[in-house]
Amino acid sequence: MSAPVAQHTDERRIGACVYLLHMLLQRAEQLQPGLLDALIRGVAADRDSAQAQGLTDLRDTGVFDEALRMLELANDQLKPQP
Repeated sequence: MSAPVAQHTDERRIGACVYLLHMLLQRAEQLQPGLLDALIRGVAADRDSAQAQGLTDLRDTGVFDEALRMLELANDQLKPQP
C-alpha cells in the first residue's frame, strides 16, 4: 500500500515548473538578446487580438496577464540594477 500523497504536492510541482520556466526564459534571453521583449509584444498582441475578436471576456484575460507578468519579471531581473 502506498503512502497518501500530500495535498500540497501539486502546489510544489507548479512552483517548480514556474521556477524552471523562469530560469529557462532568462537563459534564452542571454543566448538570444531581445527574445523576452519579442515574447512580451507577442503575448500582448494575442491578448488584444482575442479581445478585439470577442474570443475572450475581459475576465478571461488572466492567462495573458499572468504570462505577461512572468515574462516582464524575468526580463526586469536581467536588467542592470542602479
